[in-house]
Amino acid sequence: METFLLNHSNLWENIGYWIAFFGIMIEGDILIFVSFFLASQEYFKVGKLFFVLFLGTIIGDMIWYYFGSWANKFLLVAKLAKKIKIFDDHLIKRPFHTMVISKFAYGLHHLILMRAGALNFDFKKFVKYDFVSGAVWISSIGVLGYLSGASFLAIKKYLKFTEVGLLLAIFIFILAEYFIRRKSKEEL
Repeated sequence: METFLLNHSNLWENIGYWIAFFGIMIEGDILIFVSFFLASQEYFKVGKLFFVLFLGTIIGDMIWYYFGSWANKFLLVAKLAKKIKIFDDHLIKRPFHTMVISKFAYGLHHLILMRAGALNFDFKKFVKYDFVSGAVWISSIGVLGYLSGASFLAIKKYLKFTEVGLLLAIFIFILAEYFIRRKSKEEL
């Protein structure tokens, strides 16, 4: 069994890259963090992982942009969009800042991309801003994930002592509870 897994480890690595590529289009922060955590454990190559995530981000953001442009044609969506014009000023006046900040604001990123498409934001500017904001986003979260993985290796040996200490504390607590209950029954 071990030989089978070792012989096919390259296949698993490639599947991991494909999962990262398509996963980044739907969910970002957690996927980047976990991917770079695994890269620190040498399951992925950092450069290749960054490229795959970056490419998936750009393509995914373009899909969200076009989805917003397409969905805006429907009357119900257009009416809803008019009621939630909160980010329109920011998107029009400071598009780069809005796109960078939206990458880090959970739950807003895809809405901002769809709103940019609905407003027919200049596509060339959109791609230019998306390239920079995507690189900043992936780098920032990736560094945190990678450093977390590296520090995990440093404290790994101490976790064994923590497990034993926690198990010992639980045992002492159960034992103390037993004796306290027994003593309280004798006094009653």
